[in-house]
Amino acid sequence: MTDESLMIDVKGLQTTLGVGRDVAYSLMRSRAFPSIKIGNHYLVNREALMQWLKKYEGKEFVL
Repeated sequence: MTDESLMIDVKGLQTTLGVGRDVAYSLMRSRAFPSIKIGNHYLVNREALMQWLKKYEGKEFVL
């Protein structure tokens, strides 16, 4: 396995997308976003995130 983990948490999503904490949490809670919640932690699979970004490329995603 590489240095990159399979899953990204909220802080990782903030860094990856260059968004603030509120936007990252809103995305993680959105039904249209491929996240999962384990306990009190939201996670998104790195590959699923990349597919989601490709799906919405050139489009506006409203939270």
